[in-house]
Amino acid sequence: MFSPEKIVYGFINNHRKESLANLAWKKLFKELFCALYFQNHLQKHQYRPAQIIICLGKSTSLEVLNLVNIIAQKYPFFKLRQSEPQNVDVDLEQHYLLNSSLLNPRIAASDTCLLIGINPRYEGSKLNLKLRSRYLKGNFNIVHISSLSNLTYSNTNLTSNTKVLKSLIEGNNLFCQELVNSSNPILVSNVEIFKRKDSFGLMNMLKSLNQHVNLFSQCDSQNRLNILSLTPNGVGFANFNHIKPVEKKDFSHSTGIYFVNSSLSTSNIKKLLSLKLLNFFQSYLYSNKTLITQNSKLDTKLIEQLRKGFNFCNHLHLPNTALLEASGTYINTKGNINKVVKVITPLGQSKSD
Repeated sequence: MFSPEKIVYGFINNHRKESLANLAWKKLFKELFCALYFQNHLQKHQYRPAQIIICLGKSTSLEVLNLVNIIAQKYPFFKLRQSEPQNVDVDLEQHYLLNSSLLNPRIAASDTCLLIGINPRYEGSKLNLKLRSRYLKGNFNIVHISSLSNLTYSNTNLTSNTKVLKSLIEGNNLFCQELVNSSNPILVSNVEIFKRKDSFGLMNMLKSLNQHVNLFSQCDSQNRLNILSLTPNGVGFANFNHIKPVEKKDFSHSTGIYFVNSSLSTSNIKKLLSLKLLNFFQSYLYSNKTLITQNSKLDTKLIEQLRKGFNFCNHLHLPNTALLEASGTYINTKGNINKVVKVITPLGQSKSD
């Protein structure tokens, strides 16, 4: 929010001398509306209309998600995408939420916590405070299946290999006896596991572990698995709709890509850029493309690589506000609706999404 690198002015970059000059919103909107106006007419008169991809970031509010969805339904040449793939099973909310075992006094009755592929100190500071508070009261064993890290409290690190998790579920691990004899154990992981190629298999393993723990537990059968979301509206995205990740065909078969609150430094976009640099895919239906970014920060190196790699002739940047500089609604990792109120006046030209 207070970073000196924050971009608070809009610009158009088309490799002319005056291209990086700060422009008024009237000029920025005119450029954007002209592109969309001609795109709309092309769609009505052309047999194969081109597409404009809207790539959304997980910090986008529910209001913006709904507005963009309405626009995409009204104008079919808009396609909604997200920057990274996430294989979330959205059938049940308990598959991607922190459940009640960490939100009520039951944590006081627990004596064991299993952390799987998570560093709560940096990924969920409030969760880490809860675990530390429970640890300081005594009789609380924390077991970590991940890389070695300082969690500010003592913990037993098994390993970072999924084979150990498999042996734990099969009952072939030394820790199994301790888990069986524990009282009200808690299992905690995060949404990063959904980015793995084997995410569905890994989730099935965790569900199986949850069932086995319930068999030997003295408490009622419950879902002990907790999934921590790392973004302001990650749960809102899961509740909203299944938005597909951006792919190489989206770059090659579209006349423009519109990034809203989406970081260009994600592994998926870097992978697509590397494939292009290796000439993995070369066919382009459209040569004159427009790159639109709507964010408060930009990676200039990646922008330049995107421009050269995917034939973006024009780059239009729209400066937006950061969190607490605009009002919005989000769904947090517990599944609760949070209404954020504007408390800070945005700098420069920054507007809300």
